[in-house]
Amino acid sequence: MVVPVLLLLSVTSLLDGAGGEEFVSQLALPELTTMVAALGMVVVALSFFRGFYPQGSMSRMAFGVASMAAAGVWLWTFAKGGSILLEGGDMELGIDYTAIVLLLLGAVALRGAFYVAEMLSYRKEWLAARS
Repeated sequence: MVVPVLLLLSVTSLLDGAGGEEFVSQLALPELTTMVAALGMVVVALSFFRGFYPQGSMSRMAFGVASMAAAGVWLWTFAKGGSILLEGGDMELGIDYTAIVLLLLGAVALRGAFYVAEMLSYRKEWLAARS
């Protein structure tokens, strides 16, 4: 989560230094950096609790699914929904990469499904270890 925040901070400072303050405001980079950092801390906190519980427990599954849902929101926010539009003077530049973002969100959803499958696979072992 640190690398994307550093990337956003560097892009913001590079654009500010090169006279691209208009693009910084159009992309709302300072607000995006704050949001990405805050959502990243949520993902890290949920991932901590996921790792705290043993395989097969409902708690691990719940925190695993919640952390992947938060990671999906983080990814969507960081990717700005899969489209960027910049307007400057008589020029307009639009990039639509929604398909790539949706593919990555599918991978995040599969990771969430993994925690459900993990709970079902290790449930009997976890219950036997408790008694």
